[in-house]
Amino acid sequence: MKFMKIAAPAILVLVLMSSIFASGCLSSNNQTGTAKEVGMIPFTSEKQMEEYFSANYDGHVSSYSTNVIRGGVMMDSGSKMSGATGNATVSAEMAAPTPTPMPIAPTAPATDYVESAQDRSSVDRVSGTNVQVVGVDEADLVKTDGNYIYYTPQLWYPTNMTFVNNSYGGYYEYEQFQTTFVIDSLPPELASIISNIGPGGSLYLLNDTLITITSNALTSYNVSDPAKPVQTWSKTLDGYYIESRMIDGKLYMVVQKSDVGSGGPIIYMNAKMSFDRCYYPVGPTIIRPSTDVTYFVSAVDMKTGDFEDTVALIGSYSTIMYASGNNLYMTNYFYPDTQAIELQFIQAHGSEYYPQDVMSQINKVMGTDYLSENVKYMAVMEVVYNYTEKMTNEERENYYNTYNEAWSAYLAKVIKDSETTTITRINLDNFAVTTGVVPGQINNQFSMDEHDGYFRVATTVGNSWLTREEMTNGVYVLDEKMNIVGSVTGLAESERIYSARYAGDRLYLVTYKQVDPFFVIDLSDPKNPEVLGQLKLPGYSTYLHPLSENLVVGLGYADDWKMKLTLFDVTDVKNPTELDSYVFSNYSGSSALYDHHAFMWDAGRNLLVIPTYEHAYVMQIKDGDITMVKDDVHKEASVIRSVYINNFLYTFSDKEIHILNQDTWDLTKKIEIPQPKYPENMYRPYPMPYY
Repeated sequence: MKFMKIAAPAILVLVLMSSIFASGCLSSNNQTGTAKEVGMIPFTSEKQMEEYFSANYDGHVSSYSTNVIRGGVMMDSGSKMSGATGNATVSAEMAAPTPTPMPIAPTAPATDYVESAQDRSSVDRVSGTNVQVVGVDEADLVKTDGNYIYYTPQLWYPTNMTFVNNSYGGYYEYEQFQTTFVIDSLPPELASIISNIGPGGSLYLLNDTLITITSNALTSYNVSDPAKPVQTWSKTLDGYYIESRMIDGKLYMVVQKSDVGSGGPIIYMNAKMSFDRCYYPVGPTIIRPSTDVTYFVSAVDMKTGDFEDTVALIGSYSTIMYASGNNLYMTNYFYPDTQAIELQFIQAHGSEYYPQDVMSQINKVMGTDYLSENVKYMAVMEVVYNYTEKMTNEERENYYNTYNEAWSAYLAKVIKDSETTTITRINLDNFAVTTGVVPGQINNQFSMDEHDGYFRVATTVGNSWLTREEMTNGVYVLDEKMNIVGSVTGLAESERIYSARYAGDRLYLVTYKQVDPFFVIDLSDPKNPEVLGQLKLPGYSTYLHPLSENLVVGLGYADDWKMKLTLFDVTDVKNPTELDSYVFSNYSGSSALYDHHAFMWDAGRNLLVIPTYEHAYVMQIKDGDITMVKDDVHKEASVIRSVYINNFLYTFSDKEIHILNQDTWDLTKKIEIPQPKYPENMYRPYPMPYY
């Protein structure tokens, strides 16, 4: 078959027409900023906002937004499912879940609950959720006041089950949701489940108020009588729950939407948002802001569930949230646009590879203002293709070798120079918005911190297959206006950040490629941060936890990929040392490696609990040594969380709760978690496992 070659002007027309029909718009509405303007800015008018959303969104809901996992909640409350059953006929009794989830708690006022001193044991000490910032609570699967424990296992209970018969044998349609169990925890030998709340979810506990959060609902319960929780209010979320924090009795929610509409005002929680409360990313052509979804950051009244102040930020699925006691921060990564960079390269260096007539065609395309960068790129590549087709095989090979070598070097440099993350600060008092910009990419929330009016952040530049050998890391300090006032850069070339932890004026930082450099960085002078010392070890830590002023424990992997605990001594900040380490014997993993809520440190007894599959490893860290004092094994279920109350340790899986005496490590009580009951021969969805 003989293929017809299309001249450059012809292909330009075809590309232009296809672009018109495909997108209905020739120019990109994302890139409205100048080369010096990178950040998040508010819309200036209703019309501008409507045009932006009309041009950039088609009203669809991305599949990635429907099962976002935060705080352990994986599904919507009342998610509808179906399962094949073969030819089985299932009775109503077989289809009923066990236990039958209690109805939504009544909205009538709760009766006063008073108990005598003889009813309860005194609570001398009790663990809370392992949070990043003291005083900033985070939603979790377990909350306790010592007397009662509220626990949401990773189980889904079916309800409203209907058998649908068909020629293939039939199937079930049903809804399912999680349940939060209420456990009377004291005295330990008599502990038991006394009630349950459905749907359950991620939890907050404030005095007699329990908040449950699913992916699409926010509900408050009065638990003054824990045996009879009473629903006080419930809100259906206008989007999908992502993150939250509770500060001084105020709840702050981050909700994600990808279907904000194709033009017209933004309606959120039944209220129209003002255009100047909606922020969108801008930047130069060569870096592309991620605009996958819109995030709504809101303050919620705990008493009524009313959504008060709200700000909308257009961002991406990779957005990371951090909250101090005063501000909430949201990131947006600007990734280099390789097509735009290659066009820039051709304009600057094309004359070294192409004759004048070819460059004239290229410059004509590039000078057409009404074409988008994508259309320009396709047209220029067609011009180049037509030119190289006239070469001999040897000429073409030489051309590509020479061009690709220069282009790769150029691209690597531009990526390192232009890779950017914006950080949007929302003042939690008045919801004022300020944006800062730092080079590189942020690993997770622990890479960010606020201290004495300054924002500190650690980033990696060049974490791409194109620039991996040239990766570098830096720490940046931003002032109240979110301008960089100090930095230390060039840390750990060719490596990336795996973990970070701030402790006042210090930052502990771990990078990795073949060894684990553990950095101690001084941030006491915001304008002149400096590396005080470092220690190189095999392996790396993914989570760092300060135990005291001079002791830090790291959880990660040894160089043979076995899980490892490392105890760092930073008494001599210029020469940090490894006091001890513990390498677990098998190739185990732990949810604590990536979820700090699973990490439980009991400072009063110098005990650390690490969940690993069916095991809860209890490690004692004392006098510079790490030893295992107990391996608590659950039955065919991964351990998820642990808490301590007085001198007893409570460990939680989807099947059991174990209560261990911390003096003898004997099992005082085992509580079985009621399991969902599905009909036989029916597909049963399983939750994502915890390790």
